[in-house]
Amino acid sequence: MWREFVELAEKREMAFNELCARFGVSRKTGYKWLNRFRERGVSGLQEQSRRPKSSPRRTPEEIARQVLTLRREHPDWSAQRIATELKARGVSHLPAPSTIDLILRRHREAAIVQTAILGAGADALRFEPNFRWVLRQGEPIKLDDGRMVMPVLLLDETTNFVLGATLGPAAGKADWLLQFVEALLRRHGMPWRFAVQDGAAGGRGMHPHSELTVWLMRHGVAVDFVPAEGATESEARRNLSARLAALPSYQRAPLEERKLPADMLAPFYRQTNLSEAQAAGLLAQWREQHNFGGRHEAMQKRSPISVYRPSIRPLPDSLPEVIYAVDAAVRLVSEKGILTYQRRLIHIGRAFAGLEIEIKPTTEAEHFVAVFAGQVLGVFDLAVAEMDETTSLPLSRI
Repeated sequence: MWREFVELAEKREMAFNELCARFGVSRKTGYKWLNRFRERGVSGLQEQSRRPKSSPRRTPEEIARQVLTLRREHPDWSAQRIATELKARGVSHLPAPSTIDLILRRHREAAIVQTAILGAGADALRFEPNFRWVLRQGEPIKLDDGRMVMPVLLLDETTNFVLGATLGPAAGKADWLLQFVEALLRRHGMPWRFAVQDGAAGGRGMHPHSELTVWLMRHGVAVDFVPAEGATESEARRNLSARLAALPSYQRAPLEERKLPADMLAPFYRQTNLSEAQAAGLLAQWREQHNFGGRHEAMQKRSPISVYRPSIRPLPDSLPEVIYAVDAAVRLVSEKGILTYQRRLIHIGRAFAGLEIEIKPTTEAEHFVAVFAGQVLGVFDLAVAEMDETTSLPLSRI
């Protein structure tokens, strides 16, 4: 953790206060480890420090909103002028002008990136850090106690930086994945897209979504499902994607846009009869060597940490609500993962139980798309079944 922290701090691409908050440490602790690194290099990071029970205090959301409101009303005001106005209004816990400047800069950068992602210039960010993270599963391994575990990696697709690596149960529900991913989003910020191999997040078949992918979409992260390595895409799915290309520019989950990296864990599998602690230790060592010591031809022989930088989009403290237009055709998904539309039952998936889905028409008669949090989940054809409210129509994946 500390080596990652000091390497990112030395790059000075993020305010030190924000970096400390992401890692859950105080400025004093952050500077302590940064100074040790500057004085003694990596050897100065060997001692472990206890993480504080609470993160440093951040600027309250209400004050941040007031800062942004004042800037919209007075575009020519400086951070110092805004601070003076807030003080005159009796705002308590007044942030420093430097903090106000950081709020304005982060908001401006996020707006620029948001415009590029949703507009025609999305490809311009394809090769930027945090454009898309990829969740990968390795082959299961057998521990010395007979249990089967599976290495799981989350890496930034552009820089090949491994954000996190852990061992999870090879069978059963994937509930633990959400905690794993959430911790990394709190540290590194949010990507714009998140790629999951089919079945890796807990979903199956025509209903691949899980608690994790629904949670990501609610946070504004687009989810892409890519075939597992070695799998080929069906002709039907290719035809469906071509047909949906004529739809309005909703945020669609595309097909595999680039191949996932080759299996990077080959050396890890050469070990046998490992305990869980030994396996976790080897995985941590491999991640550190890959991020800090690797020299990759695709990045001009630079290490991943040298080109990666945290996202400017911090993970919100609370889960955002999904908001639709007042005139949208919205339907509630039942506990069985089914919604009713024009007297047909549409199977959306149990991961969306209790949530609202928007239905939008396509240019093809009787064909509609189901949309959640701005992302198209799939398409269904009403002509397949009569209006009897007994037949459940499948949702074709995009």
